[in-house]
Amino acid sequence: MSNRSLFGLLLVLIGAAFILNSYLNLFEGFSSWWPLLIIVIGLIQLIKRSSILGGLMMMGIGFLFLGKNMGWISSELVLPIALILAGLWLVFSRLTGKTRLEATDQINYFTLFSGLKTSNQSQNFKGGSVAAVFGGSEVNLRGARLSEKGAELELTAVFGGVDIIVPEHWQVQVIGVPIFGGWENKTTCRPGSMDGDAPVLKVSCTVVFGGATIKN
Repeated sequence: MSNRSLFGLLLVLIGAAFILNSYLNLFEGFSSWWPLLIIVIGLIQLIKRSSILGGLMMMGIGFLFLGKNMGWISSELVLPIALILAGLWLVFSRLTGKTRLEATDQINYFTLFSGLKTSNQSQNFKGGSVAAVFGGSEVNLRGARLSEKGAELELTAVFGGVDIIVPEHWQVQVIGVPIFGGWENKTTCRPGSMDGDAPVLKVSCTVVFGGATIKN
């Protein structure tokens, strides 16, 4: 299952839980304890070491809302503390960000309250998926080569951004669904401008309050 599908399924489950609790009161105290879901997600990120900074940020936000619901933190302090957490994330994500160098044919990146900057030099690139939720991802494919059958890349940006950098000779075809956001194809080589048998990178974008850009 792709990153976009997993994130969509998570949203559906959370929304369904809220609806069921409102009408049937199936989960006693759910309205107060739901931030534990965010804390658990952050804890999983820490354990997997997929994003230590993002995991800490998730846990911090979870504890912030949990403290508000339980009366440990005044409602008036929620916004200022949230702004402080967001500011700390922006500062430290910039300081700790590193560019990774990879050569995998199929990519699968998911960032949550964190950032990713990677360069892929696969000589048989087949595509994959890149998802950024409250974060950003930059994937540099200048040193890569498309597979003979082309590649399909799925981009998801939710309150975040995704940038894909491709060689100038790549043919790129982009489709997508922007919801209070947008995607942009800034590449110079479009399908049909070269040999009809030349491989094409097909990009599918889902953008919600964010942006996705494919450029040279």
